[in-house]
Amino acid sequence: MEKVQLFAKAVALLLSIVTGFFGGLIPHGADRYYSGEEIERFTAVSEAAYPDGMIIAIGGKFGTEDTFRPILEKSLAHVNKARPNMLFIPTASYDDYSENDAILTWFAAAGCATDVLLVSKESAEAVAQKFAWADIVYATGGSLKFLTQNWSEKGVYEAADAALKRGAVLMGYSSGAMCWADKGWDDTEEETFRIIHHGPFVGMGPGFAYYGCAGLLPFCLVPHYDSINWRAYSYEAEAADYPSVCIENGAALVCEGGRYSVLSDADTPTRSVFLFYPARGIKFVNLRQDATLAAVVDGEIRTLRVNG
Repeated sequence: MEKVQLFAKAVALLLSIVTGFFGGLIPHGADRYYSGEEIERFTAVSEAAYPDGMIIAIGGKFGTEDTFRPILEKSLAHVNKARPNMLFIPTASYDDYSENDAILTWFAAAGCATDVLLVSKESAEAVAQKFAWADIVYATGGSLKFLTQNWSEKGVYEAADAALKRGAVLMGYSSGAMCWADKGWDDTEEETFRIIHHGPFVGMGPGFAYYGCAGLLPFCLVPHYDSINWRAYSYEAEAADYPSVCIENGAALVCEGGRYSVLSDADTPTRSVFLFYPARGIKFVNLRQDATLAAVVDGEIRTLRVNG
């Protein structure tokens, strides 16, 4: 019975990817879910949280210099310095950056001073010093489990919060995107029977689990959402009592001073970002054409935290 149920779910998720069903092609404005007074109040809270900082959460792709250029240029424009400092953090790659060093090259070519932070091998003092130096921080993909274990031990969360408050750009893809949010959902547990990416779409694969992260964006953030095994998070998101942001490969969610927007890889221009918040009836809402709803939800969650 479990296999039959999983296969039925896999078919539904596959159809949602192919056809854009579940409302995924229809953007909905914030006024569908919130009153005008709530929109104004919660948006103001979102914009006040980190008014000078920027987060760019990449679902995946942007893997060439040309496709990455819009993200690079957006970060440089935000920093607005003649020679910004760019810090590269490959923690999720187990502090091995040999497969990601092109990112360093692209930032250096754009006029940045660059440095690498191997969190698992550094002291908390060194982590704080390098974050204080950085104008732009880039975190790689890989194991969110390994990242959270090391970041919590070395004070990275506190350093990231301080960097965002003073106007730095924090970015990354996959685990390097999830790490800036309240939590992420990653496949780093023991193998289990679940929905998988390739036919027959059910089988054995690493188990998914939640990991608490930096908390700078008040969402559960999930990357690779155009892949059927990651699309399975839809069932979690639709039942959760917190908001979720799901980012497809080839899309990125940008939060600049509490204002949200979506960027796309030029090779996959229709890829997007989707928002879930069942408490407000928000399910599978496409943020591509209007991402203001994300700011309203952001502000509401921050308000609820303050009010207990």
